[in-house]
Amino acid sequence: MRRALPLPPTSAMPAFVHVSALLLALFAAACSGGGSDKELAPDAGLLGGDAGQEADAGPTDSESDPSDALFEPNHILEVSISLNPSDWATLRSQVNAIDTPKVTCASQPTERAYDYFAAEVTIDGLTTSNVGIRKKGSLGSGSTTRPGLKIKASEFVQGQRIFGTKMITLNNNRQDESYISQCLGYGLFQNAGIPSSRCSFAHVTVNGEDLGIYSNVESIKKSMIKRHFADDSGHIYESGGDFRVQSIDEFQPKEDAVPPDCSDLAPIATALDAPPDQLLSQLGEVVDMDSFMTYWAMEVIMDHWDGYANNRNNFYFYHDPTSNKMHMIPWGIDALFEGRERSTRPKSVFACGRMAWKLYDAPQTQAMYLSKLEQLLGSVWDEGSILSEINRMETLLAPYVDPQHTGSFAANVQGVRDFVSSRRGDLLAEVQAGPPEWPYAEDESCLISLGTVSGSFDTSWDTLDNFAAGTGTMSGVVAGTDLSSTTGFTSAGINPDNQGLVQVFVQLPDASYAVVLLVIRDLANVQPGTLNIDLVNVFAMMTFYDPATDSAHGGGLMLRGNVSFTSASTVPGAPIVGTFTGEVVEI
Repeated sequence: MRRALPLPPTSAMPAFVHVSALLLALFAAACSGGGSDKELAPDAGLLGGDAGQEADAGPTDSESDPSDALFEPNHILEVSISLNPSDWATLRSQVNAIDTPKVTCASQPTERAYDYFAAEVTIDGLTTSNVGIRKKGSLGSGSTTRPGLKIKASEFVQGQRIFGTKMITLNNNRQDESYISQCLGYGLFQNAGIPSSRCSFAHVTVNGEDLGIYSNVESIKKSMIKRHFADDSGHIYESGGDFRVQSIDEFQPKEDAVPPDCSDLAPIATALDAPPDQLLSQLGEVVDMDSFMTYWAMEVIMDHWDGYANNRNNFYFYHDPTSNKMHMIPWGIDALFEGRERSTRPKSVFACGRMAWKLYDAPQTQAMYLSKLEQLLGSVWDEGSILSEINRMETLLAPYVDPQHTGSFAANVQGVRDFVSSRRGDLLAEVQAGPPEWPYAEDESCLISLGTVSGSFDTSWDTLDNFAAGTGTMSGVVAGTDLSSTTGFTSAGINPDNQGLVQVFVQLPDASYAVVLLVIRDLANVQPGTLNIDLVNVFAMMTFYDPATDSAHGGGLMLRGNVSFTSASTVPGAPIVGTFTGEVVEI
């Protein structure tokens, strides 16, 4: 993970809160379960779309597509949003918890995590009134200060469009401080022949408040499908499950029927139960195998660790009626080009998703995957072209970057360049040494236990700008490293998303630090008592920081543990005293 933790050798650490929030976002995304973008009809709680099942057809072949104006590569959209200030305050504060009911093949709840509010939107001088705007994102990208946004032109006005489109998706780049990963990644998927969203940049203001640069990503609707397939009448699904009989009902269908028709999922799960020597023939009847191999290999090449193959997250797929086969579609690709360190698994294989695991376990399809990986490294992964595209994007975005963040923006863009320059060599070194081993059984491939950690903290509230405001301890063994230390530093306070944060650093014998970050999502819970680390009320992670290279690496999420406060309050200066324990898992 090439993310700098600017931890100085002194007690003053004004920049750490921002970067620790970024790290928390990176790891939170891995447990977000995607988060559905399915809208529920505002009056009846029905699946999808507007009242009357309004069509979302794109232009015919003889028509120009007005939505092209939203995706000009050398232009940054100016997006100005106005809505009632109280509605904006409510929108920003809404939370899509991990346990929020989602629309799936098995369940069609009437509740929804986020509400639409009436707004006026001006894009490049074109004003559209009475549109719907809501928050988007889950644990990874959710923010109360700079939320991701969905703009639905037809939420309150039947048939209304903005530049010919019903839905605009504005991602807040919370997991990508370079701002360029999503548009760069979608472009590379497209170059590999994978159906992918168009992507551009937008400068967003809400009620006059400058929210900065967002990624404008084409929503996966019928109009998008029509650009890639001859027949757009097939079923579209979003992540939420996996391709096994027990979990296919957890996929999120994007259609209006109640209940939805998800009958085309069972044949995929059944085909994956075929013996290894029959897997290719049986799965090939229901899945476009070349397309899936390409999708899988591109996830690995770009280090899309929070996608299907590595985390069963952030993807769509489409059942093409013409071929009667399934095609994967990328989504939520804001965590790319990081080169995350993997303690026990190769860089060149992701096999958490069941389809990836089954195909890598069978010799014939394993060889097909490795061949596809090398093929794409020799064609799509053209470092010169990619670096030129990075330079173009950096030049385009630089005038919009806050002068105070110019250095960090440039450093993060350089991190993407470094990844691009080294990725081919890193992957080929593994592959050419022989087929890399995937060391885990199918049911053990997603959350890899690295060990346990426990410790204590004794600090004061409102001290996040001083990492050594208090003392702490740590013990346990994670990824073979003994964390035992009594030389600890702690601080606590409110993070940028208005959540409680306790930071614990302990210095290890090699002068590096073990770092534990504990997030209490509801400030009302910062009081004496014990809270389970459940990703809903408390989120936690552990990583290592090396001051010699100013970088964080290793570690993972903390699960199956708790935080116990013996003294706690959100009054400035109040003592924050307690303990923590948990299992560290790598994703």
